Amino acid sequence: MFLSYDTAEAFAVKRNPSLSFPFLKENGELLSICVNAGILIEPRALNLYQDFYSNAYKLTERYPQYYRFTLGMILDLERGGMRGDESRKIAQFVTDENLVEFDTSDVRKLETLTMLEQAGQLCPNYQRLYDDIVARIEGFIKNPDWFMKFNKPLFYDLTHIVFFLTDFGSKAAPLKNDIHSCLIYMGLLAILDNDADLLSEVCLCLKYLALEIPKFWDDYLSDYAGHIRVTFDESVASSLNPSVDEYHIYLVLNAYLASQGQGVFSDKFHSRAPRFSLPNTPQSLLSKLSSFAHENAFKGQKGDNSLSAFISCLGESDINHWQKSLASTELSESLVRRFSGLN
Repeated sequence: MFLSYDTAEAFAVKRNPSLSFPFLKENGELLSICVNAGILIEPRALNLYQDFYSNAYKLTERYPQYYRFTLGMILDLERGGMRGDESRKIAQFVTDENLVEFDTSDVRKLETLTMLEQAGQLCPNYQRLYDDIVARIEGFIKNPDWFMKFNKPLFYDLTHIVFFLTDFGSKAAPLKNDIHSCLIYMGLLAILDNDADLLSEVCLCLKYLALEIPKFWDDYLSDYAGHIRVTFDESVASSLNPSVDEYHIYLVLNAYLASQGQGVFSDKFHSRAPRFSLPNTPQSLLSKLSSFAHENAFKGQKGDNSLSAFISCLGESDINHWQKSLASTELSESLVRRFSGLN
């Protein structure tokens, strides 16, 4: 598996202006995926980032609020083959300025601690910060029922916590409480919502924790990857609005496929600006279930408000997806009943 010059150029040059926030976001994710999934970066593709690499320390001094993006990219460029020690210099600056305390988010603090460890530059209070964060995470996951309600910010916090605690699967997570049920509930809600982005991250977490990935989830993601449409639009300036561009699903799906040993980043862009989109899809099962529960349970409408009544309203395709989703794990039935409030 390797990242070609063509693919790197699309993200490093064609889609966003150099040094813009979308540039940092997209390329940071792309490089992180490659390095942590063992995807080799074509050597000449590294040249696309040479100017950024050479100026990264000055950029960090000038824009310390973006230090996580800058340090992350520099670390991954060096780990991907770029020669130099800019990561050490930037990590020293982050430590000297105590930037890890600048953030109020445990997730972002954990990311910083992970990067400082990778750079061999631990801040003086590293262990205290790390232990405090892990203790709060233990409280965060101690009640899996919290993950039975659809809450994307909560879900993405947990997937990134697993990414950083395991250093993307390279070490065991220092957790005592059960995180497995939390992830399974998240994955079930994701697949019922046709959310391949979230499901990919959940499956990566299961992989990093050496936990079994339900076969239907794996099949679903492998099939979904084939439905991402690539078109070309020179006006693409920012892909951060998912209603405009599905770049993140494209990247994270490739990350998951790479973790499963499948071929990745095979699209050919030919020095053009790619735009990633999905075909129009019907209302998801999760949305239909929510609407049914609201109309029948919360509004007190007369009639059968059981799960069987909901299923009887579905078409053949939905019923097939429903049955496969619920059969994918033994925790499905309790999740659906708790989520919907139906009998």
